[in-house]
Amino acid sequence: MNIVIDGRMLFWTGVGRYTRALLHELEAIDQENDYKVLVRKKDWDLWEPSAPNFQKIECDINPYTLAEQWELYVQLRALKPDLVHFTAPNAPVLYSGRRVTTVHDLTLLDYDTSRGTGMQRWLRGLKRRPFRMVLAASLRRSTALFTPTEYVRHQIIERFGIDERRVHATLLAANPISAKPEPIERFGDLGRYLFYVGNMYPYKNVGSTIRAMALLPAEYDHLDLVIAGKRDEFSAALERQAEELGVGDRVKFLGYVSDGELVSLYREAEAYINPSLSEGFGLQGLEAMLQDVPVLSAQATCLPEVYGEAAEYFDPHDPADQMEAIRRVLDDDTDVDERLRKAGHERVKQFSWRRMAHQTLDVYRSGR
Repeated sequence: MNIVIDGRMLFWTGVGRYTRALLHELEAIDQENDYKVLVRKKDWDLWEPSAPNFQKIECDINPYTLAEQWELYVQLRALKPDLVHFTAPNAPVLYSGRRVTTVHDLTLLDYDTSRGTGMQRWLRGLKRRPFRMVLAASLRRSTALFTPTEYVRHQIIERFGIDERRVHATLLAANPISAKPEPIERFGDLGRYLFYVGNMYPYKNVGSTIRAMALLPAEYDHLDLVIAGKRDEFSAALERQAEELGVGDRVKFLGYVSDGELVSLYREAEAYINPSLSEGFGLQGLEAMLQDVPVLSAQATCLPEVYGEAAEYFDPHDPADQMEAIRRVLDDDTDVDERLRKAGHERVKQFSWRRMAHQTLDVYRSGR
């Protein structure tokens, strides 16, 4: 087969990591099919095929734009593929060739991530309507759909009435970060801390963890919450919240960190915390387990499916319950943290990028 893979988001955070891992594994296991990978000009020099049956094709069309609805459609028709794998559901509605699509989550249907205020926010929110239409078309027209968890698979089947035989849960995995640990002194004395890395959209629910910090008794005044991720209006709102709750000096926003600094931040943390209300997989928790860090997690969406017995769970809508979970993990009189570390070592072994790629290739070949 002549297979096209949409790699226009090759270096985005979530979709990009999935796409790079899929390509890496397919190059290792499939020497029969020919692959053309669509790559934007800005990413052109950042990825090179390592197998002779893989070729990159320039496709300088930004994702989630009107241009991809026509220009990408025209380019795909010219390439005449036997199969297109859209690694996210933002695909040209008009394209009628055989396609498979990866749906990472349905968060954008349930939570507003629009920036700004007033009319600006309202106008940006309007963009969600075309996305819903494109998503619905992608679900209908794809011969097969991939999801990162059974949770998202069941969401698609139940909410859109999709035949369950067309929807395949191909679980993701976490590889150890390849970068060597780097010093983190530039962030000052972090002391003992809980760690979170990621964006700070409201559905990520980081504000609940700040409220939980404010509820901790005085004996935990030495404990900080360290947050790594893009500084934006959402992080600014969280900073204001921390100040209002009287824990501004104990909630530290680091902004962007390098991969080497990220390794060190994981390793030095007392625990990793994921309070999110909606996830498709929750990769950072597995990354923390790989770094021997106990994980605290919201009892929400796919997270119990992914973390299993290797996390201490809390109600994400109840900061007091989250506070108690933090105390259980950090209490020196219990062995909860050690139990979670051991469980984490075993949990990460259950996930494999190679298995994910084999499952994906099986679907390519089966025609369903």
